[in-house]
Amino acid sequence: MVCFFRSLSYIMCMGCLSFLLLGGMFFVVDIKGWWGGQPFIYPGMNSIFVYVGHSLLGFYFPFSWEMRFQQSHWEWLFQSLWGTALWLLIAYLLYRKKFFLKI
Repeated sequence: MVCFFRSLSYIMCMGCLSFLLLGGMFFVVDIKGWWGGQPFIYPGMNSIFVYVGHSLLGFYFPFSWEMRFQQSHWEWLFQSLWGTALWLLIAYLLYRKKFFLKI
């Protein structure tokens, strides 16, 4: 892990950026109603299922695989985007079937 990820200035910068992004999304989706927030609705309705599924199956194929080039950031990025897209697809299919995991 790179050392600047653990610095206080980096943590504060990322915290402020995420706060601004959350505020912007709140303004666009909830206050103005310009956008329905569709990609976030599907995993939000089955967030427990997606979280537990990723915790149990996140290290197995097709969500991840053994990488040939460990130093390549592109392969890490592609693997992360692929896993996220698969979990979004699973959440969308569960939403369409009206399957919601509740406690």
